[in-house]
Amino acid sequence: MASRITRQYQRFTRVNTSVWLIVVAAIAWGVARHVQGTLDLTYGQLVTLAIMGVVSAIARTWVGLRDPHIMYSFTIPLAVYDMLVISIAVAMTGKYASEVWLLYLMLLVSEAAVMTTPVLFVMVGVAAVGYLLACQPLPLRLWTDFGYRVATMGLLPWLIHQVHRTHLEYRAELAELREQVELSRERERIAREFHDGLGSTLVQGILRLERACRQMHTANEHECSLQEQIQLLRTALDETRQIIQHLQVDENVDLCQRLQQLANRAAERLGVGLQFECPPSLPTLTPLQTLMLTRVVQEALNNIIKHASGVRTIRVEIQLQDKLLIGRIRDDGAGFDPARAIQGCGLHNMQERIESLGGHFHLSSTPGEGTCIEFKVPIGRDQ
Repeated sequence: MASRITRQYQRFTRVNTSVWLIVVAAIAWGVARHVQGTLDLTYGQLVTLAIMGVVSAIARTWVGLRDPHIMYSFTIPLAVYDMLVISIAVAMTGKYASEVWLLYLMLLVSEAAVMTTPVLFVMVGVAAVGYLLACQPLPLRLWTDFGYRVATMGLLPWLIHQVHRTHLEYRAELAELREQVELSRERERIAREFHDGLGSTLVQGILRLERACRQMHTANEHECSLQEQIQLLRTALDETRQIIQHLQVDENVDLCQRLQQLANRAAERLGVGLQFECPPSLPTLTPLQTLMLTRVVQEALNNIIKHASGVRTIRVEIQLQDKLLIGRIRDDGAGFDPARAIQGCGLHNMQERIESLGGHFHLSSTPGEGTCIEFKVPIGRDQ
């Protein structure tokens, strides 16, 4: 946490240092021109403009030092104030002939990375109007050059804005690829540990019990007891193999197909009907979202297999509503009273997975009317 805050302040310091250098350079330019006698400004006007520029830099510094994160919320009012200062400086230092108009360009370029595209174009419009008013009266012969300057003020920041967006998208794609690789490695590691550890231990235990059962010549009730233990271990081995199979996910299978495969297996195992609904195409999900949603549905179906009684039909629904992905896993079994039930790790894990995606998890059940697990997860890049 501390290192993240340090990095934020380092980024702010780099930007803030540039702002101060621009302000100091502009003031130095004005002072030099005033000393040379080529700037038609009184000493009082020059000091006033310098103070206005310093006030802007101080405001940015003060806001940024309080919290570098909230500085972006003050971008628009600070930028509007800066444009006002620049327009006054342009009007005082030669209007169209003043080189101060380049400060519009520098300001818009510096803000291009933190503004959205619509806001950037609005700021370009504000700068163009301020520059036009500062240049009045503008002779007709200068309108072509004026239009070229305004186009430059708009197109260069827009180009930098697009390059910055492309860079961010590239970094996001790279982060997703890294995340996908890490998740694949983690799945392979867990599957290998299951196979080599727990799976191997269960097989050895079953073989030894079967050998002991064959060697025993005692009462039938002892043999029956051993057979029950062997059957329990076989069930555990079967579940372990299913977990391994689920961990080894085919990355080419989309979420909808993956969930239908899980639902088909659960329905076949219980010998019940299945109703499955899913949109023909889902928005692109991150590898983490895909994994977490798969695990939640898998856990809900496993709960039906282990705990639900009297189930005739399993229903799995996946819906899209605005920017939410909504999932429901229902059964028409005996149900239970959630207030009296002991919530095990399965329900807790499901809730944690959904909440880790910024979603909402809800379980509802009524004795005699079945159980429904519902989750809502925000999807999309801007979540």
